[in-house]
Amino acid sequence: MLNVSASDVKTEPFPHVISENILSDDLYARLRADYPNAGIFEDQKKDTGLSGSRTGQGFDIYRGDSTYDKLIAQSDAWAEFDGWINSPAFVEKFLDVFGPHLSDIGCRATISPEKYDRALVEGREGMTVRPTLKERFNTITRPFRPKNSLGEIDLFTRLDIHKALKGYNKAVHCDRANRLCSFIVYFVDAEKEGIEGGTLTIHKHNQKKKPHDYERHPHPEDTTVVATLTPKENMGVWFPCSNNSYPGVNAMVSTGKERDYLYINISGESETLW
Repeated sequence: MLNVSASDVKTEPFPHVISENILSDDLYARLRADYPNAGIFEDQKKDTGLSGSRTGQGFDIYRGDSTYDKLIAQSDAWAEFDGWINSPAFVEKFLDVFGPHLSDIGCRATISPEKYDRALVEGREGMTVRPTLKERFNTITRPFRPKNSLGEIDLFTRLDIHKALKGYNKAVHCDRANRLCSFIVYFVDAEKEGIEGGTLTIHKHNQKKKPHDYERHPHPEDTTVVATLTPKENMGVWFPCSNNSYPGVNAMVSTGKERDYLYINISGESETLW
């Protein structure tokens, strides 16, 4: 399903893979043809507003939304992709690619495809823009908690479909600490569409630390941008969500332009995997 292997992994500044042809040409073309248009996102926004919006603009469709269910029911391509992403096979692929690096980057869980549970769905109420009070408490107390293994944990996936517009941006950050990995697939050629901004930045922490000691939301001045990626059709970026996996997104400044992309996670029911 994915055109990547362990040999594609770059280890600095954190393990990651970048592929300019992440999906087969046929599957990508079929997904692109059925990608939700702005009207469909508007309909979803009427139901959920800005609740849990990753873009901050309400143009998001998540597993568990009625619009997501309709898309899967009406599109063979999206049903095929959903079936693979939301299955143990995706976990197996993750282990094939990143498994050798997990202990070195501080993963505290034993990752087992057999522990995948499609019935687990993370609701929008958990997707707050700012960390919840519980997440902030966990961040403060993390240095004082045991670093012992969590053992095997129940796993689930998100397949989030997005359309970002003018003003969309993300400061340097890590995703939530229960995320095992983040996987981005772009459905737009930013240069051809004349999109200004909206580029992905990859950051390196200015200090060398032990994996457990990196802060998941560093101050921007404590990091350095080491790579900038302009979205292209079928480009994919995939990485474990270790404590120092720091992406960001420059603000989109183009009016009337749409940055279509997927943001996919394998996640654990544990509060933190790292």
